[in-house]
Amino acid sequence: MELNPHDLIRIYNQDDLLTDASLPEWAVSALVHAPYAVVRRAPSKNGLIPVGIRGSKKNERLPAWLISSVVYEVISPEMLVSPLQWKIKQHELNPSILSLKSITPILNQEKLYWGPTGSTAFELATGIKTLTEESDLDLVLRYNNPLPVAEGLSLLDKLNKEAGVRLDIQLETPLGGVSLAEYVNSTTVLVKTLTGPMIVDRKTLWSKLDHVMTFKQ
Repeated sequence: MELNPHDLIRIYNQDDLLTDASLPEWAVSALVHAPYAVVRRAPSKNGLIPVGIRGSKKNERLPAWLISSVVYEVISPEMLVSPLQWKIKQHELNPSILSLKSITPILNQEKLYWGPTGSTAFELATGIKTLTEESDLDLVLRYNNPLPVAEGLSLLDKLNKEAGVRLDIQLETPLGGVSLAEYVNSTTVLVKTLTGPMIVDRKTLWSKLDHVMTFKQ
């Protein structure tokens, strides 16, 4: 089974989650209402999947580990591009979701591997209200090959002009995730790797390293 950061995994039994301490009350409640965890960026260990549990508040986030043999359903950001996968009512669309609909033709025309993440993805996948009127739209773009800076800058400009909310776009590379805005504006970038954040020259994001991730395509 291949998993990537930002994938959502449906949890069928809270006992399948391993944490350093007992689940806090907010986490238990969150899993009852929306039994999902998100794959986080960390090395797997002993067959366990690194995941995160989210509550209704921004400070309610908990790292955990999930037994891989009990995974029954995975929802990737790419799957949530299609409204057919959404578990929300069309007449209750938040500005972030309306912006997602507006920019979808641009990204599909570019033939990219992409999808919504964060609160937008969680609400679309679960039907649980998590977005506010002020929420950003989080996106991930996956690139196994180097993205020309000029091409990235042009794409970012098109998306910002079309979206009605602030965009937070992460460019996923074999080395890790980096802000698209930072990538197109700076030769050195902060990249989130499996082992932690590091500052690198943007040209090294596609270096062929033994331990880096590649993406399903």
